[in-house]
Amino acid sequence: MEARTLELVFPSHANPMGNAFGGFVVGLMDKVGSYAAMRRAGKPVVTVAIGRVEFHVPIKVGDLLEVVARVQRVGRTSLTVGVEVYKERFAGSEDRTLATAGELVYVAVDAQGRPTPVEG
Repeated sequence: MEARTLELVFPSHANPMGNAFGGFVVGLMDKVGSYAAMRRAGKPVVTVAIGRVEFHVPIKVGDLLEVVARVQRVGRTSLTVGVEVYKERFAGSEDRTLATAGELVYVAVDAQGRPTPVEG
């Protein structure tokens, strides 16, 4: 199961040097990762762990980000999702570079917020 989104980096997402805040990027990863987990689980999920996140190259104001999340493992109530963030210059470049990658773990929950089994 997979989920994707595009996001443009604006000055409000960056430090004075024009580099995107790490928290902004990780927030995008968590959001899109949860979409992939919810699609696979067929129910709401909550984030329980963010594994190693590697920032390979700087992300700058004006970069277009493609966030791609894929479910890698499914446990009884948990789902592990790999998330990659690719960047490209919004204006005129066809270069697409893997900028950031990480792994997040989610747990499926019921209406009361308690862990619930993931089917299939």
